[in-house]
Amino acid sequence: MEGLNHGTQIPFIKMALQSHGGVIVLNPNDNLVDLKMERERRSFSAGEESVTSTQSCQWIPKRCSSSPEEHTMYHVAFIAHGYGGLVFVDLLVQRKWEVMNQVYSVAFIDSLHNIQHQTGSDPQIQEWILKHCREWVSNSKPLDKAVGSLLKVNCPTVSAGTEKYGLAPSCCLHAVFKYLKSTLKAKTTTAFTRSPIATRGSTSKKRDNK
Repeated sequence: MEGLNHGTQIPFIKMALQSHGGVIVLNPNDNLVDLKMERERRSFSAGEESVTSTQSCQWIPKRCSSSPEEHTMYHVAFIAHGYGGLVFVDLLVQRKWEVMNQVYSVAFIDSLHNIQHQTGSDPQIQEWILKHCREWVSNSKPLDKAVGSLLKVNCPTVSAGTEKYGLAPSCCLHAVFKYLKSTLKAKTTTAFTRSPIATRGSTSKKRDNK
């Protein structure tokens, strides 16, 4: 027993923080959840009395974390305002496959990016932006109403609900998070339906049938 300074991530986290780095701690081996314990946890959260049961453990894959690979490629979303939109598109160009595989949605707000100029007319990037991004722009139209743009190839563009640039982020705040929530739900639903639910019981049955 050498203590927490050996064999744990704590020294690495401390060093990263001392170097003013950001830290994300992953646990890619934590891929299953005990169905019985999950039900008890939900009952406790809802204020219900837990029911003691002798039912054996039934393990099911965690949603969107059923394997180390899926856990590591977890969901990331960006909200990019003004010049931040240009910076994000530059990141997309520089780290094309990493971004396209790990970012599920982007909300631009009065973004200064220029897709044609920055992407060099890369059809894969332009298709990804069209599918995974939405932009809110300062406009006289009501919030979330479509706004046409002939200036650049872009993702779907809607009104931020105000003509004032400085107020755009706060005016479309709830609309932005509603959009991110809906796109995340669509992604997790698709990923979950593609991953068959397996239990230890079903695995043992398969072995017995061999």
